[in-house]
Amino acid sequence: MRIIHVSEAFGGGLRSAIINYVQATDDHEHLIFARARAGHETFDVPVSARFVEYRGGLFGFLFEARAFVLQQRADIVHLHSSYAGLLRALLPSGIRIVYSPHCYAMETGRPAMKRAVYWSVERMLAQRPQMLMAVGPREAELGHHLRSALPIREVPNCATPVSAPDVAPVDDDTVAPSGSKPTIVMVGRVADQKDPQFFAAVAEQLGTGRFDYVWIGEGDEGRHHLDRAGVRITGWVDPARTRSLLRSAGLYLHSAAWEGAPLSTIEASVMGCPVLCRSIPSMAALGYPLAGATVSEVAATTNRFFADADFHADVVRRSSRIAQDFSFSRMQTRLSAAYAFAERRLGDGAPPVARAVGAGAVPMVDVRAVALPTQPTTAGAASSKGTWFRAPTTRGR
Repeated sequence: MRIIHVSEAFGGGLRSAIINYVQATDDHEHLIFARARAGHETFDVPVSARFVEYRGGLFGFLFEARAFVLQQRADIVHLHSSYAGLLRALLPSGIRIVYSPHCYAMETGRPAMKRAVYWSVERMLAQRPQMLMAVGPREAELGHHLRSALPIREVPNCATPVSAPDVAPVDDDTVAPSGSKPTIVMVGRVADQKDPQFFAAVAEQLGTGRFDYVWIGEGDEGRHHLDRAGVRITGWVDPARTRSLLRSAGLYLHSAAWEGAPLSTIEASVMGCPVLCRSIPSMAALGYPLAGATVSEVAATTNRFFADADFHADVVRRSSRIAQDFSFSRMQTRLSAAYAFAERRLGDGAPPVARAVGAGAVPMVDVRAVALPTQPTTAGAASSKGTWFRAPTTRGR
């Protein structure tokens, strides 16, 4: 089976999830067409997959992704996240589409009118033949509300399998050494979704006398709140380093205001770090230990975790259960069954028109063979560190 993955935001947890899908179904041929997020790289794209990276704006991405899909004639086109999901309005009928929102846009903390627009757009796009691949019960429930007859398969996220070299030793003071204050950690972009202001408010209420606080990630939205509360921001670090920091922490406190099914909480569980989550619908549906919905509730629950031995043991036990429930093998089984279902259920998979290479198509280029600079300059421009790859733009379509 030939599967094309399309992502407009190929970075962070979304990148890890797609890489997990490729590794879990390596008996299929995988192609990835994506617009990457510089500095948000997690794991390397497997050598078995072919990766085309687009550098440019959203509209160019959508048109080039459409041309790429029509050229490649895949058995399944797997669209990841909301912007790539817009291709459901641009691709012709007969193409087997699998859609993974990785957190629906209407779950975001936007004004009510914007959320209503998101609902309307998602409801419209849900009407064409497709299969929803939900990462959890909450996402499946929302899909059912969008179209009651929408085919849905739930495929849980998982941590990327680790080996001994994938966990680096902690050799600096980012996390306090054993025997000193416990460290409370959070992983994610410093952005509204992960709600750094909420995490900072909890830290301020708990104080720095008894705890240290670490945020693994980078970003500007709300960063000043973390700085003011005394939270150390590591920036983005490699996966081995992240896992070491999680393993050394006393508690992972997930502060996100909205979510699909984060990989960072699973990573923490796998590393043996107890997890408490802010009470939001998706995390409750996934079975995580919850700390409350308000800053005061979360601070009180955190205090209880460190003071009440029975409660501490219960959170540890439930966190360990998360690591078992969201295993790679379980994801692999569900994913293989979902792709097989989509192949049987959705059309014949063949687009009516296939562009030939040399006739305006986007050529297949493996970007691992292209030297890329670490900081973007201008799409298609050269820099002293390498050449940006950008899928060629076809005019006059």
